[in-house]
Amino acid sequence: MKNIFFSFLLFFSIFPAFGQKDFSVMFYNFENLFDTLDNPLTRDDEYTPNGEKRWTSKRYNTKLKHIRQVICAVDLENYPDIIGVCEIENRRVLEDLINKPPLSEAGYRIFHRETSDRRGIDCAVIYNPETFKILDTNVLRIQFEDTTYFSRDILYVKGKITGKKDTLHIFVNHWPSRFGGHSQTEKLRYQAALRLRFSTDSIFKTNPNAKILCIGDFNDTPEDRSVIEGLKAKTSLLEISPSTLYNLSYYLQFEKKLWTYCFHEDYDILDQVIVSGALLEKKTLFAEPFKRDFMLKTNENGNPRPWRTFYGYKYEGGFSDHLPMVIKWKE
Repeated sequence: MKNIFFSFLLFFSIFPAFGQKDFSVMFYNFENLFDTLDNPLTRDDEYTPNGEKRWTSKRYNTKLKHIRQVICAVDLENYPDIIGVCEIENRRVLEDLINKPPLSEAGYRIFHRETSDRRGIDCAVIYNPETFKILDTNVLRIQFEDTTYFSRDILYVKGKITGKKDTLHIFVNHWPSRFGGHSQTEKLRYQAALRLRFSTDSIFKTNPNAKILCIGDFNDTPEDRSVIEGLKAKTSLLEISPSTLYNLSYYLQFEKKLWTYCFHEDYDILDQVIVSGALLEKKTLFAEPFKRDFMLKTNENGNPRPWRTFYGYKYEGGFSDHLPMVIKWKE
């Protein structure tokens, strides 16, 4: 494990060293960012004023305020260039998020598509058109053996960083949940991994030096079968190949003991960062969960956990049940 550790030291810089010209990407699971309106086509009834969660306009606006607070805290001088998100109900909630101060100053735009998730939650990309120009987008539908099961699609965005010739390929994921048991639902996430791998392989065939960034809530840890065998994401950086995927979250969880999610006393990184070797060759690449005291509460044993919006059906009025992940590099 020491060899893996020292290999990572060669590629990771210290966070405070980054300045105004660093390109930054953030991923954040917003934990059920629903509006207050009932959509008769989805199972969103509990997130209405008369639903089980008593989801009022006051609670909704508090949630938006808290998310803005986290995004602004990531960099006190600049906003992230790209924000991948999941667990949002529709485009409207993102517009409500970015169109009010201070985020309205960032000039963000949105890429979002409705998916077939039964609860109506989707992934999306928020981006700054001044620093990232989108060239192409796609929605990757996951085909499950059980044809009656539907989940979130994987979003794909291809674009160029302002002033650079290289193309960046971004995949935003929210793989099927563990609801019903980890082992019972493992095959669903494995199928999501195969779908993502098919797309990255297609890119590598066209360009073996493609710069690929896979982010999202995988609902699996970096050592689970879906990521290791399905996606074939490597955990060692002793040898770097441009057309290979490497899981930076493995090091973050098992060497640095960091986490993005807490279930009872289990701390895991479900919100992962997986990159191609060509992107990893940037020696100043930085990736780490973003955590500040105002985003945390303590559990029954006095240990920290994310300050959630809901703890079960109890309203906590917090931020999210996940911590965001931040990736930065020099351009």
